[in-house]
Amino acid sequence: MRAAGTKDDKRDALDSVMSHDSATPIEIADPFARRLLSKYLGRRKDDITRLRAALASADFSSIERTGHNLFGSGAAYGLDEISALGARLETAARAAQADSIASVLDDLERFVNSVTIA
Repeated sequence: MRAAGTKDDKRDALDSVMSHDSATPIEIADPFARRLLSKYLGRRKDDITRLRAALASADFSSIERTGHNLFGSGAAYGLDEISALGARLETAARAAQADSIASVLDDLERFVNSVTIA
């Protein structure tokens, strides 16, 4: 048996959001895990702003790198949709497909704005 508030409890709280890719609220009892996920989503909103600026200046390298990072980090936070969108973003940037990038950014923004933490 482990004591409440241990690292394992925090990991269990994050595990409870695995594969969350709908607009239903993510229920997390642990305040630390709630703050962690909230900060993660806030950073994704900042990414969207930077990605739109990178797209405007045709900086496909930055877009590809950020897409790769999203692909890797989304699942770690239980947000498989962010991982999928990151992979699409990386692929589109590698091919310099501005229209596809813009579409993925719209999808990413919609998703990030739809996630609520309860």
